Amino acid sequence: MKLPHDTVLLSRENFKRYVFLRAGGRCVFCPAPAVDAHHIIERKLFADGGYYLGNGAAVCDAHHWQCETTELSVADVRAAAGIQSPVLPAGFDACKTYDKWGNELHEGGFRVAGPLAEDEGMLKALTRGRVRHLLIPAGA
Repeated sequence: MKLPHDTVLLSRENFKRYVFLRAGGRCVFCPAPAVDAHHIIERKLFADGGYYLGNGAAVCDAHHWQCETTELSVADVRAAAGIQSPVLPAGFDACKTYDKWGNELHEGGFRVAGPLAEDEGMLKALTRGRVRHLLIPAGA
């Protein structure tokens, strides 16, 4: 079966279907069965939900948490999934590096807070990943 191009918007169901199909039903990081179609860049950052094959990776539970907490970088996830055409939300600069939550990454792991600066899920994930202290307010 031919997969859609990485930049084609999919339904939620087809997003999971094609992400799993591309990975052969396995986690992109280990041989464990995939349990989630992970959004590489948080779907809340996309006006259309971000259901693009180029924004998805099949992951097991353990690796899903490492993606959410940013212990695995966006670049690591894209490479493991074999993504050739990354998809970014509108207004994001392809020349910059972002974490899963849309925070701009800088030297030393510091990250400038992005549009989800007050998002409870992001704050919880960065706390769990022990990097919340590296988050600095935009404009600071």
